[in-house]
Amino acid sequence: MAAVTAVSAGKTYALALLAAISVLSPLIERVATGKVEPYSTYGMVDIFLSIFPIYWWYYVDKAQLNFRAGPVQNAGVIALAIVALPVYFIRSRGWKRGGLFILMMAVALAVSYALEEAGEAIGAAIAK
Repeated sequence: MAAVTAVSAGKTYALALLAAISVLSPLIERVATGKVEPYSTYGMVDIFLSIFPIYWWYYVDKAQLNFRAGPVQNAGVIALAIVALPVYFIRSRGWKRGGLFILMMAVALAVSYALEEAGEAIGAAIAK
């Protein structure tokens, strides 16, 4: 039971870190530059920082499911998570549960976008 709790905690920490990056990156950019641009240096740093918690969540989830992924799958999650994670969900859980996880991933992306907008708004309020 303790191992399951530790695994779930790892996934929760990874998602919390991703949420923090989603809020703080546009907030800092807005305060520092007065605007937020998608492909600015700040945006690129945001993308690269986000790779770590995404991969961390994937790594912990693989361990929880005892799923053996090959090097291509692992590299795919790092290089192109938007494609590789749905493939992982289908392979590790089957079509029905995998589809549900793909839907949950879409919700997580929407929440991340909302957090970015909130961070930008907070940054604009601070910069005034």
